[in-house]
Amino acid sequence: MGTKISNLSEIAPLISTKENLDEGVLGFIGQFKLGRLLKPYADFKKQGVGFISILTALILSRFGGMSVSAMQKTGIFGMDENTIYRMMNTPLINWKSIIFSFAKQFVRYTKEKGEEDPEQIKCFVLDDTEIPKTGKTTEGISKIYSHVKQVYLFGFKLLVFAFWDGKSLIPCAFSLHRESKDTDKAKNKNYGLKASEIKKQFHKDRPENSCGSKRFAELDKEKPSIILEMLKSACLHGFIASYVLMDSWFVSDFMIKGIRSLRKGRMHVIGMCKMDKRKFTVSGHEYNSQTIIAKTEVQKKELHTSRKYHSTYMIVHAEYKGVPVKLFYIKYKRATKWSLLLTTDLSLSFAKVMELYQIRWSIEVMFKECKQNLRLGKAQNTDFDGQVTDAALTLITYMIFALKKRFKDYETMGGLFRETQAKLLEATIYERVLCLFLEIMEKLLDILCIDIEETMNKIVADDTMANEIMFLLDAIYQRHNSLAKCEDVI
Repeated sequence: MGTKISNLSEIAPLISTKENLDEGVLGFIGQFKLGRLLKPYADFKKQGVGFISILTALILSRFGGMSVSAMQKTGIFGMDENTIYRMMNTPLINWKSIIFSFAKQFVRYTKEKGEEDPEQIKCFVLDDTEIPKTGKTTEGISKIYSHVKQVYLFGFKLLVFAFWDGKSLIPCAFSLHRESKDTDKAKNKNYGLKASEIKKQFHKDRPENSCGSKRFAELDKEKPSIILEMLKSACLHGFIASYVLMDSWFVSDFMIKGIRSLRKGRMHVIGMCKMDKRKFTVSGHEYNSQTIIAKTEVQKKELHTSRKYHSTYMIVHAEYKGVPVKLFYIKYKRATKWSLLLTTDLSLSFAKVMELYQIRWSIEVMFKECKQNLRLGKAQNTDFDGQVTDAALTLITYMIFALKKRFKDYETMGGLFRETQAKLLEATIYERVLCLFLEIMEKLLDILCIDIEETMNKIVADDTMANEIMFLLDAIYQRHNSLAKCEDVI
């Protein structure tokens, strides 16, 4: 099989009818230049269906929201099911490199379209999400804790590292992790499972130093160490960002020092910080957050008000484990508790740090869309390599989807409008409505004295509630499109 898929006919033998393919989607798949990107795997399967063709077919199945089994039953796939699973379960494919390559192609395409704005602030965003599994025989699963649902589940934690280019969130790297409930991991590492359940789990031997064996070893590595490795790889691949955005679960002195050591200190941290017992050095003395707040509240001149964010806040310059930081203690109107937002960029104002931190929510939206629309975590494969492939395919498909979404609303616009859009695409009506919804939610939660961060996490985790909200927003968006088409006709 050749390495180039330039038109529909080249994968037609894999599909029962050409009508089953979304030619628009296929066009955007082509923008990633799969032949060049996946050239190292051109001869991966020397007989039968080629790797690139299988990958393309699997991406198309994701857009249809169908599993491999479902695609087989409908007759859409023109290949043997075992052929697909052999590719998914092989430990020899470097998905880490492939994901980075897709991300680089995304950035390349947007630059070629003249959309990049040099003045736009770029950010790295990181977070993890639970991948629940109903059975216990999947290789490498453990009992994991859901911070949103506050319950223990069986499955994996999926850690994703992404790049925000000013308009789109582009996943660049990922890793799967397991957790242990044992206080002494060295003595009894059962990952919340019984010994009999561990014996029943799928297991296979992988070639030493293969991509699969390295991925399996990541299961037990600490996430902060993996994140710093991802950051270094992103910099080596040419991704340049000014800030790393993270929530309170990742903000630590290890992470802060590691990030500040990269790019000669030109990359900064912005993250929500736990109001725990950790101490900051202020004017030569060490205090925890509660003491800092108590001392600062006495000085009324240190308290500021933000109408835009309906909050009272105080700014404290401090050091955290030897690193200069700027602390923003925030209390939303009528709230009873303070929140802490930390940054290593001492030049940022309150309004700017809040604006930048809100970008972090884009990764929560990505997780939601991947789970709801792209079957993230739905794979029943008991082979760990199959689970890695499932996550990789989801992120690849998400990038293609994001690229199409970014440009599709402007495909039929006139030449003058396209020339204007070449410099900087305006936010879509859908995105404006979403921003307005978030602003309204923020005000309501503020009035009710409810924690905003915790509530938004719960909304994202609740499928029914999130679906209803997205249905409402989509209805408004579709209504706008209908009116716009009527105006064009007139």
